[in-house]
Amino acid sequence: MSSVTQTYGANIAFIEELYEKYRSNPDNVSASWREFFEDYQPVFEEELSGAPVSSPAPVSVPEEAPVRTPALHEAPRPTPVPGNVVILRGAAGKIAQNMEASLEVPTATSVRTVPVKSLEENRRVINNHLALTGQSKASFTHIIAWAIVKSLKQYPRMNSAFTEQDGQPARVDHEDVNLGIAIDIERKDGSSSLLVPNIKRAQTMDFAQFLKAYNDVVRKARNNTLEVSDFEGTTISLTNPGTIGTIASVPRLMQTQGAIIATGQIDYPAEYS
Repeated sequence: MSSVTQTYGANIAFIEELYEKYRSNPDNVSASWREFFEDYQPVFEEELSGAPVSSPAPVSVPEEAPVRTPALHEAPRPTPVPGNVVILRGAAGKIAQNMEASLEVPTATSVRTVPVKSLEENRRVINNHLALTGQSKASFTHIIAWAIVKSLKQYPRMNSAFTEQDGQPARVDHEDVNLGIAIDIERKDGSSSLLVPNIKRAQTMDFAQFLKAYNDVVRKARNNTLEVSDFEGTTISLTNPGTIGTIASVPRLMQTQGAIIATGQIDYPAEYS
């Protein structure tokens, strides 16, 4: 698996779309992306199937094999499911590759149902204050993201990633909290794309600074002005499948990250603890 795919995870499809624009005309992308693509090695389709990218070996004609009678204890081979086999290319292929790579990372999943009435009431108080100062409202996701950053002070290992050193399992303790925010972007043709830029050094911010940084990242994603640095160094991520009605979710953990927190649907009315 390429180092680019390891580093940028779910964003690799977006990066390769930009690379195609760069190939047609370098001026189609910003200066930072032009510098990035000067040494960029695209993910070839051969990598998606695990086949070597090098030239294929000479094909030899096999000798006629003797007819083999299966033993009585052998289970019959499954009959192929009828239908057309479609090779996954482009964004779909990159997503499949990332999901397969995530299986190499040891993970543990916990699903909890928690009361959020106090979250709802605190959000109302926060938004009343923000309205008085002429600022935009805070969503549930804003507050949950901030809670993740604050909780990492007490549970810093959630921000640590798995790796291997000389063939031995090892842990990478990140100094900073670079919180990845999953953002669903709708394209002009009606299709959607998932981007996961991050908020750099979130642990150094107060809530007002964090809220501004969060909104800046979302604005750049919507305006298609994200830079290379916005995707680099993610240590932990937040995704929100609850917006599509999902109650429980098991997201795939990307390499170099410590955890992915997924928030589910909030019942109405919200309950107290």
